[in-house]
Amino acid sequence: MEVASPVALIADRKAAYLAVLAGAGAPLDRLAHSSEVEIEAVAHAFKSLASQADTILKQAGAIVGCIEKEGMGSVLGGVQSLCLTVKDFLGRRLEAATTILGTLQEEEKLVRQLMPVTRSQEAIARHLSALSVLTNVEVAHLGGSGSNFQRLAQELASFSKLLTQQTLDLARDTERRQQTIAETRNELACNLPRLRGEMTSMEEDMGKTLRVIEEELSEQAEVPGQFRQCAEHTAQQIAGVVAAIQAHDITRQQMAHVQQSLCLIASKISAADSLHGDDLAAAHAGLKIQILQLKTIRETVVNWTSQIRRCMENIQQLSASGVAGIGPTVLRQEQALSAELAHIEILQQKSQEYSGRMQATLGGLSSLAELVTTHLQRGQLIRNRLQVLMLNALVEAQRLGERGAVVSAIARLIKEVSEDWNTVGKRSRSALTEILGQVEHTNALMEVFSEASCQKLRADQSETTAALDKVRRAAAFVADEAAQMQAITQSMQAHLAEVAATGNRLELCFGHLDTAMGQAEGLAREWENDAIAVGPRDTAEVERWLSSLYTTEIERAVMQAALHGTAMPVVEHSFAGNAVELF
Repeated sequence: MEVASPVALIADRKAAYLAVLAGAGAPLDRLAHSSEVEIEAVAHAFKSLASQADTILKQAGAIVGCIEKEGMGSVLGGVQSLCLTVKDFLGRRLEAATTILGTLQEEEKLVRQLMPVTRSQEAIARHLSALSVLTNVEVAHLGGSGSNFQRLAQELASFSKLLTQQTLDLARDTERRQQTIAETRNELACNLPRLRGEMTSMEEDMGKTLRVIEEELSEQAEVPGQFRQCAEHTAQQIAGVVAAIQAHDITRQQMAHVQQSLCLIASKISAADSLHGDDLAAAHAGLKIQILQLKTIRETVVNWTSQIRRCMENIQQLSASGVAGIGPTVLRQEQALSAELAHIEILQQKSQEYSGRMQATLGGLSSLAELVTTHLQRGQLIRNRLQVLMLNALVEAQRLGERGAVVSAIARLIKEVSEDWNTVGKRSRSALTEILGQVEHTNALMEVFSEASCQKLRADQSETTAALDKVRRAAAFVADEAAQMQAITQSMQAHLAEVAATGNRLELCFGHLDTAMGQAEGLAREWENDAIAVGPRDTAEVERWLSSLYTTEIERAVMQAALHGTAMPVVEHSFAGNAVELF
C-alpha cells in the first residue's frame, strides 16, 4: 500500500481544518439572512406595545391623580359632619317640639278658662239688652217728661248691641283657637314618636352605609396604584426589549466580525508550512477568541429573547378590570349616600312642616292674646260708660222724683252689671297674663325652628352636595379612562400570540449560533488533543492581528479574557445597550 508523503498529509489536514472553519461560518451566514425579517417584526410589535403602554401609564396616572384629588374619602368626612349636624338639628327640634307639646297642653287649659269668661260676658250682654228693653218701656211710660231718659235708653240699646257683638267675636275666636291648639297638640303627640324613630333609624342606616363604603374604599384605594406599578413594570420590560432589539445592530456586527475572523484564521492555516508552527498557534488562539465571542453573543441573545417571553407574560397578566370597576362602584356609593341624604331631607321637611304648623298655632294664639287685650281695653271703656250710664240714670231718677222709681231701679241694675263686668275683666286679665307668659316661653322655644338655626345645616348640605357632584364627575372620568385602558390591554394581549410565534421563529434562527459554536469548539478540541497547536509565544501579535476587526468594547473585553485570562464581560440585563461601539 502506498504511504502518503508528509506534505500530502499536511495538505489533507489543512483542507479538513479549512472545511470545518467554512462549516462554522455557514450557519452565521444563514442566521444573518433569516433573522432580519423576524427581528424587524418583533421590533415593530414591541414599539407598538411601548406606545400602548405609555398611553396606559398616562391614563393610570390621571386616574390616580383624580381619585386622590376628588376621592370618596373626602366626601365621607363631609357626610359624617352633615349627619352630626342633622342629628343635632333634628334632636334640638324634637326636644323643642316635645317641650312645646307640653306647653300647648297648658295653653289649651288657659284658652278653656276664657270660655266661662265669654259666657259671663254673654250673660252681661243679655242683661244689658233686657235693661235696654226695660228702659224703652219706661221711656214710653214717662212720655214727654222722660225726654232726657230717652237719650239714656238709646245709648244703652246701642251699647248693648256693641257689647253683644264683641262678646260673640271673642267667643268665636276663643273656640277656634282652642280647636287649632288641640289639633296641633294631637298631631305632635302622634307624629313626634314616629319622627324620633325615623331619625334613630336614619342614624343606624347612615352608619351602616358609611361603614360599607369605608370598607370598599380601603379595598379600592390601592387598585389604581397597583395597576400603575404593574403597568410601569411592564412598560420598563417593553422598553428593555425595544432597547435590546435596537442593540441587535451591535450583535449583528459581532457576528460579522466572527465571520471575518474565521476567514483570517483560515488564511493563517492556508499559509502555514507545518502543523506545529506559530501560524497554527495563532490560529488556535484566534479560534478560542471566536468561540468566546459566539458564547457572548449567544448569552446576549438568550437574555433578550427570555426578556421577550417574560414581558409577554406580564402583558398577559396586565388588566385594567380592577380599575374599570372603580367608576361604577363609586357611582353606586354616591347613589347610596344620595339616598341617605334624601332621607335626611325628608326628615327635615317633616320637621319643617311641624314647625310651620306650630308657628301657625302660636301665631293664632298670639292673635287671641291680642284680641283679649283689645277686649280688655274696650272693657275699660265699657266700665266707664256703664258708670256714666249709672250716674245719668241716678240724676234722671232724682229729677223725676216720685215718678223716677223705675229709673232708679234701672240705675241699680246698671251698677250691678258694672260690678259683674269688673269681675269678668279681672278673670280675663288673669287668663291673658298667663297666656302671654306661655306665648313668650313658646316663642323662645320656637327659635330652634328659625331660619338662623338652619344655616349650619344648609351649609353642610351644600358642601356635601358639591362634594358628591365632584365624585360623580370623577367616577365618570375614571370609568371612561379605565374602559379605554381595558381596551388597550386587551388589544395588547390580542397580539401576543403573533409576537410569540415570531419570537419562536427568531429563537430557531439563533439556533445557528449553536451550530457554528459547536463546530468551532470541536475543531479547537481536535487541535488540543493532537497537540497541533500550543499557546502563541506573542499574544500581542494575535491581538494586533484581530483587534482591527473589533469595534465594540465587549469584543475587546472578550479578546482580553481569552488572551490574558481576565474576567469575561458581564452581559447587561437592562438592555439600555449591550455594548458601546467604538468606531
